[in-house]
Amino acid sequence: RVALRTWRAAAAALPSAVAPPPPWRGEAEVWELRRDHAIFGGGGETAREGRDSDQGSGRDAGAAAAAGLPLHEAQRRRRSAKSATEEGAAAHAGEAAGGGSGASVRAGLSSAEAAARLSALPAGSVVVLDGLAVLQLAAAVEEAEMEGGRLAGLTLVAMEHYPFSLEVDATDETRALCRAQEAAVLLRCDGVAAASGVTRDALLSEHPTLAPDLVSIVRPPHRFEAVAAPLPPRPVQLRPPRRDGGSQAGGLVALLVVANLIPRKGVGGVLRVLAALRREGVVRWRLVVAGDSGADPAHASALRRLAASLGLEEGDGEAQVAWAGRLDGGALERAYCEADLFLLASGYENYCMAAQEAAFFGLPTLAYDVGEIALFCAPGGSVLVPVGDEAALRSRLAHLLREPRALAAMQDAAHSFAGTLRARLASRPSLQAATGEFASLLRRASARASAAARDADAAVSAAHAMRVRGPV
Repeated sequence: RVALRTWRAAAAALPSAVAPPPPWRGEAEVWELRRDHAIFGGGGETAREGRDSDQGSGRDAGAAAAAGLPLHEAQRRRRSAKSATEEGAAAHAGEAAGGGSGASVRAGLSSAEAAARLSALPAGSVVVLDGLAVLQLAAAVEEAEMEGGRLAGLTLVAMEHYPFSLEVDATDETRALCRAQEAAVLLRCDGVAAASGVTRDALLSEHPTLAPDLVSIVRPPHRFEAVAAPLPPRPVQLRPPRRDGGSQAGGLVALLVVANLIPRKGVGGVLRVLAALRREGVVRWRLVVAGDSGADPAHASALRRLAASLGLEEGDGEAQVAWAGRLDGGALERAYCEADLFLLASGYENYCMAAQEAAFFGLPTLAYDVGEIALFCAPGGSVLVPVGDEAALRSRLAHLLREPRALAAMQDAAHSFAGTLRARLASRPSLQAATGEFASLLRRASARASAAARDADAAVSAAHAMRVRGPV
């Protein structure tokens, strides 16, 4: 959805040599799918109706019954597809020559309804499937292909954030289910947009029969690059620590985590690290956690209970944890600008946009080495430790909290890097780069689909000629 809208918004402003017209005409349609896949608590229309009226375990029980799964497995599958539960899935149909109404379907479609619309699209349509839509429409794609190639006239492109089979808390059964359903669609696609090089490598590893030249990297643009305000001044250096190595004598160090409250983001690990530092007497800090709790409410509640049990909740002594909820726009920008250090402890990331945003705002970073974080963190302004190594994370954080000069040096490096980054983006906006990459992918996919259609027509014609003449 975002990529197609990005193309329409940016293409008019770009020189024709940079962005020639796309190989189709007409407005894009936007289809939003209901979350009715078994892996996140759905099993078709019946299960969806049950979810609309029930909450909590009742929702999971309905999904489990519809999918023929034990209740605990339905709950795990719902958690394993958290990213899908935030906004649902979108299937985008940009109609080819022949035009169309350009209508958008805002009310969520069931998988069956979306499949019917997909099969009814006119030949030549370009369809972009979001990662979750790939899973939800897997059965429809398989069925259509078995029934004589009803999708043969369409150009299919998948936008993959990361393979769902790599969710850190998924069971082996769930991984196999996701892998099989992704393969059913990806192997039919004419192009795949991977959100990062990490995603591309993961897709090719999870699906060895997927042709490498089918997968293109289309990284997300900097969403704050249009911010007109100048880079804020670097925070004032904190005063030195006490001679006994205990807490700092200066003000609190403002720590920031930006992450949805789901298991993969590792917020619990950050809390455990801070609790350990508190026991060591390092208490002059304050943590703000900015993230949506709606993706996995049970896990979000568990994190709050953990923070309280560790003595970290707001109002408990000097050390504090503040739960800011989901922040967007100016509120998120202020959170980055007001922080002294960005923390990230994710078990898996395909790209790591939050760390990219922290770098944009000149915020030093202490993080696990996940996704493509090493590509855009500031040299000298970031410290990366092995994924899952809480001891290393605690050691480096303790050093920065006890040695203000070390943190100040990181802040200087991050601030300088952000100025250079902003200057580069001013000369060539990342939106322009993403637009060009996505447009190129769609052109290649359209050409590939057209060639496949010609080959299919030639094969049919040859078979027909053989039947007319008979064997020689």
